Amino acid sequence: MRKSILTIIAAIVTVLAAGSCSDVFSSSIELGVNDTRINIPWSQSQSDLEFVIPVYSTGSWKCRIAAGGEWLTLDRSGGSGRGYIHCNADANLTDIPRVVCVEIYNDNLRIPVYVVSSCSTYAASDLDDADLDNYLI
Repeated sequence: MRKSILTIIAAIVTVLAAGSCSDVFSSSIELGVNDTRINIPWSQSQSDLEFVIPVYSTGSWKCRIAAGGEWLTLDRSGGSGRGYIHCNADANLTDIPRVVCVEIYNDNLRIPVYVVSSCSTYAASDLDDADLDNYLI
């Protein structure tokens, strides 16, 4: 009886291991990002800041600053498959929040990602999505 139970357990483990090890993960996301809005809090916006925007794709993609200012730079203009856009934000020493719209796109899709930098009087999270275009600097 004990040998039968061990044989059954071994068979189940073999079947589960064979099924899980042979499957290769593949993404079916044509184009995607983690977030379409990145808020930089006041404590971080007072000095230069580096961060990344993860991009998920099954093909090639491009990126650009679609609106806003020179306070944000991107390390690339595109890529292929899964990748990262490394961003550098200059310190916000003004008394108004700043916004940049980074556009990530391919032939079929366009995804705007808003980067919002806080100032001493407004937290980035306090700005409504509808108001972001008013702060494109």
